[in-house]
Amino acid sequence: MKWYKLVAPAAVGLIAGAVIGKKVKDQWLIPEVALNRVKEMYKEDGPISGSWIMMQKEPFEKDGETYTVYRGGISRNIDGVTSQYQFKVNAKNGEILSTGQVN
Repeated sequence: MKWYKLVAPAAVGLIAGAVIGKKVKDQWLIPEVALNRVKEMYKEDGPISGSWIMMQKEPFEKDGETYTVYRGGISRNIDGVTSQYQFKVNAKNGEILSTGQVN
């Protein structure tokens, strides 16, 4: 058996894997996935009565860095009092970059 019959397919596989891996790594989160990640974090503090997320990405600057984010909100109804929170979540990894109570 010739060595190139083994090495050539292995090299092609490595190159294809590297290209596909780069494409997958550079993908954005689907807005619904980002919202689910945020909801899981908020659920740790109590029940959620409603939520929303903007489908369009927007730039957001924090600590001198610019991120691409989704903007959204969470509503809670605890003991008859409704509280609303807005958040900005990193569109690449689902990390919450900004949050605050609206009312």
